[in-house]
Amino acid sequence: MFRSFRSRLLVVASTSLALLGAGAPVAGQVDPNRIDQLQQRRDEITLELATVDAEIAVLDAELVELDDRIDGRRVGIELVADEIERTVDSRREPASTRVEIAIVGFTNGDPRQNALIDEIQILEGTDQSSQRRELYRAVIDDAQARLDKIDEQLVALTGDLTAAREARRVAEADRDALETRYNEAGAARSALAVELDDTQREIEFLASLENKAILTGLSTFDDPTRPVLAVKIDNVVAARPQSGINQADIVYVEEVEGGLTRFAAIFHSTGVAEVGPVRSMRTGDFDLLAQFNSPLFANSGGNRGARRALGDSTLIDIGAASHGDLYYRTGRAAPHNLYTNPFNLWSVGSGPDYLTSTPSPIFRFREAGDPIVGDPGGANGVSLDYGQTTIDYEWNGTGWARSQDGSPTVDRAGLRAVPTTVIIQFTVYGASAADAQSPEAVTVGDGVAWILTDGQVVKARWRRNEVGDQTEYVDGSGNFVAILPGRTWVEMPRPDTVTLR
Repeated sequence: MFRSFRSRLLVVASTSLALLGAGAPVAGQVDPNRIDQLQQRRDEITLELATVDAEIAVLDAELVELDDRIDGRRVGIELVADEIERTVDSRREPASTRVEIAIVGFTNGDPRQNALIDEIQILEGTDQSSQRRELYRAVIDDAQARLDKIDEQLVALTGDLTAAREARRVAEADRDALETRYNEAGAARSALAVELDDTQREIEFLASLENKAILTGLSTFDDPTRPVLAVKIDNVVAARPQSGINQADIVYVEEVEGGLTRFAAIFHSTGVAEVGPVRSMRTGDFDLLAQFNSPLFANSGGNRGARRALGDSTLIDIGAASHGDLYYRTGRAAPHNLYTNPFNLWSVGSGPDYLTSTPSPIFRFREAGDPIVGDPGGANGVSLDYGQTTIDYEWNGTGWARSQDGSPTVDRAGLRAVPTTVIIQFTVYGASAADAQSPEAVTVGDGVAWILTDGQVVKARWRRNEVGDQTEYVDGSGNFVAILPGRTWVEMPRPDTVTLR
């Protein structure tokens, strides 16, 4: 367990050094999920520290108990040793008695003779030698019995001393093992404390690079000063599933010929490696996208009238017709196989030859739990009918799950399109000057808007006085309707083609 802590520490420390030392990343090079990952790891470390601290407390208590036990064993050994010393001392008296009797007997020529016993016999008024011998024998036997008993005690005490010493040895071995565990736990705690400190410093460092995205209100580490990139994306059956639709800040859904639809995907806060299939422009795009302050415009081309109108617009053409090297074909059937990489387009389009600008805010954002401006009502979903294309959104508790023609809208990675907010911007369509068969969305003026936010619907209005203005969404009193931070899809159906559920 503790080895894994130290290994993890080395990984985190290396990451922190890479971030905080030379060559620290710029905002656009940071994984936008990194702070969430670090915060999760910080919480895990905090729990692990609590567990290790609890283990250290238990080990510390066990060490105290073992120290007391070892001290008890030491005292026990000393007591047994003292008892052995006293027993050895007590052995001297009967042993000396036997020696004295032997000396007296040897001196007098009688092994049973003893001056002390003789005096006792005289005082008792008898001098019978047989009685003296019995007394001598009794004294000697008594001394021998006492010696035997003392020797037995000494043998038992020696066993006690050996057992006490073994018990102390076992207790000391247990303490050594316990102290090893204690030291390992302490080392693990130190490693976790270092990792926690490094993790917190990395969080703070990344937070210093963090920005609030202009178009989503979400945190981002990408460049907030780069221009918007608007990409026209095909939306017929042969083009689905598309790439990049879930990474766009905003997706506009416009009606095109024959009751079909096409996407205008707006990228700013984040990018993605691949977007497509890229398709052709429509004249309604120029007014719609002008609100993004000279955005880069990625498309597969258009008819002569549309190209001329693009040249007269504020959009920066970075389409396949003028920058073919920035686009590529896949194995899909043409014309549904043209793709591009937004970062490549930004790299070229952000150069000094292109007069782009940072976008202005389109939406107002509110915090979760803040009151919704307007007169919100509950909404489970909404159904739209463009003619040959039908759309459904279903509230799933966190967002609006999108379906098209009865099937879930997913990207090429299989991820469902579930925008945080859906705006139904009821739109009048006229005929395009470049192609009478092509509908052209009227996006300057005002009209009805239904704003689906947080499981509610606000029936509001959209308004935009000039082509260079941003679209505003207001309630009946003219107050801006704020939405939750997140990605937004703006559907642009004709009036009276939408059903609220």
